[in-house]
Amino acid sequence: MAPPADRDAYEARQAELLRALLRGNGFPDDFDAAKAHAAGRSLRRKRARGVAGSWPALALALGDEFDARFDAFARTTPPPSYGFGYSDGLAFARTLPAGELTEHARVELLLARAAIAGREGRTLRARRGPFAGAIALSEPRRILIVMRVPGLGRRGLVIPLGRAR
Repeated sequence: MAPPADRDAYEARQAELLRALLRGNGFPDDFDAAKAHAAGRSLRRKRARGVAGSWPALALALGDEFDARFDAFARTTPPPSYGFGYSDGLAFARTLPAGELTEHARVELLLARAAIAGREGRTLRARRGPFAGAIALSEPRRILIVMRVPGLGRRGLVIPLGRAR
């Protein structure tokens, strides 16, 4: 396929092709659909491996459902411009019901929130300002507090809560 004379039009066509591959539909007419689907599946699996490597507790919490659930997420959500697997995992974890997250996955989520700023629909970026967050954990019962202060970095504090009665 020869590039169009207009470089901007060529880049726009490449970007649209990449979006179509990630979505798994809307391929240009001159593409073999089976090969395009295989290429798209391969790109989404690569993203899933990056997330599973950066978020092992989340991948473990979802077990055999991780690949299918991440694939559905990746079809509707473009890859992040920052942090790749780590940011992608944060965006994915935010779409899951809280009840599906194990304590270890919730700790991963809290630590990621301390490192990455941005809300749903916005570009994620390295957090520059302060952050404070906490979660309650069990077995043993305790509170995990994570703080990030510019110039000092990220710090954590665990407060034991004693035995349940």
